[in-house]
Amino acid sequence: MKFSPKNRYLLVQTQKQEDADTGVLLPEGYALRKDKYVTATVLDTATDCKDVIAHGTQVVVDASMLEEVSVSGQTFEIVLENYVVGLLQ
Repeated sequence: MKFSPKNRYLLVQTQKQEDADTGVLLPEGYALRKDKYVTATVLDTATDCKDVIAHGTQVVVDASMLEEVSVSGQTFEIVLENYVVGLLQ
């Protein structure tokens, strides 16, 4: 299945960060602080995006603004174009 983003969204793929085992017991449901920004690879862009970002470009995005869309057993990561804070070259 092909997912085509719309409404200024970018389809991206992030590198999953593995949780390090610290050896310290934490309360159930406690989440360790993650990085505020993550790098992602742009897979596709909506046609109405203001900036042209080539497919395969490495971008830095606000991690809290990443969204996961699950459809028919597949999961896609999307982010609005205004949450891209920079490009990596």
